[in-house]
Amino acid sequence: MSTLTCIETYIDKEQNYYGCFLVEPLETGQGITLGNAIRRTLLSDLTAYSITGVRINNLKHEFSVVEGLREDVLEVLLNLKEVIFKNSFSFKKEKNSSKLKAFLNVKGPIVVTAGMFQLPKNLLKIINPNQYICTIIDQSEFYLEIDIENGKGYRLTEENRKKNLEEKTSISRPSTLLVDALFMPVKKVNYKIKLIHDTQGNIKESLNLEIVTNGSITPKRSLYEALKILMNLFYPLFINFGFSSLSSNLAKRKK
Repeated sequence: MSTLTCIETYIDKEQNYYGCFLVEPLETGQGITLGNAIRRTLLSDLTAYSITGVRINNLKHEFSVVEGLREDVLEVLLNLKEVIFKNSFSFKKEKNSSKLKAFLNVKGPIVVTAGMFQLPKNLLKIINPNQYICTIIDQSEFYLEIDIENGKGYRLTEENRKKNLEEKTSISRPSTLLVDALFMPVKKVNYKIKLIHDTQGNIKESLNLEIVTNGSITPKRSLYEALKILMNLFYPLFINFGFSSLSSNLAKRKK
């Protein structure tokens, strides 16, 4: 019987979570099958929160100039893409597909960081509150509002453009500046396979998994979620195939 063991886990200087896991013993050829399935699931099927839209003062497009802002708007959007969100377990159980909103309203001169955002209470928190956003060099007021969504994979701005047509044509409201959203909480997955011998001297395989996440989820939790997704994928097929085969066999016997 194969066992899954956590060998090592730590947090690096960039607040990334690293975890190393060992699965053994496996039959010859099973290591690459299991490793590929887990790796693809970790990188493509896990969900996370990311910024999808931004509103700054009364700007109508990303090429406008904000008074008192040292950076241009495009730099601010790039800095916002680095903000990492983590949701509470109580909120995760809720079926909420709508956008969450957060904002900050400051007056310069000031250095604006991610920790200044007013987030929905008890729903989300920011993993990297020291993430730099921008700098206000004079006494201008700076208002920044963001849309936060849950998703998986990588979403381009074109996919959200139709949803924001009405808002973009409105004269009285600032336009929403769309941001390419990176929802993937797992940054890197690597696996290695080596041959081992069991207690009886038979040749077996050992699968070594290395997982690096952005801090919004631990490697152990991400592996648990990936295995759960794979089980939900294969188990219904197994049940349906088993019952259909059993019913066909019973029908043949009655005849």
